[in-house]
Amino acid sequence: MDRIRIEVKASRAVDANLDAPLYVKALSSDSQRDFWMNFQQVKPDCCDVFVWIAVWRDVIRYWVLSSNEVKTNQHYSQGQHRGNVGEGQLHVRHDNIQEFETYRVQPNELERAIYSAYERQNAIQS
Repeated sequence: MDRIRIEVKASRAVDANLDAPLYVKALSSDSQRDFWMNFQQVKPDCCDVFVWIAVWRDVIRYWVLSSNEVKTNQHYSQGQHRGNVGEGQLHVRHDNIQEFETYRVQPNELERAIYSAYERQNAIQS
């Protein structure tokens, strides 16, 4: 994996409708409340593969995406901060999480998934 540029981001699932500190808003995976998580300072041009760690109070989930899959995702917004170039954010919510299921992996599948995402990225660049 020495040649693969990997960016790791983590975010927690929080109650999207509660005005409270994040530790109070943290939700369990079986919650029926609307949730939101925000992967920030995402830099698709600086890596080949993203490993995203999604944290609920009772479970941790992993998604592995190629850089292009992030950059072209409809939920990715460039320019997280005014004047920033090449950096954005991506919001995963209760109403779009199913769109990311194809990238979800178990912890023991991370290495294989990283290689697979790297191959998808290279296929785009070739």
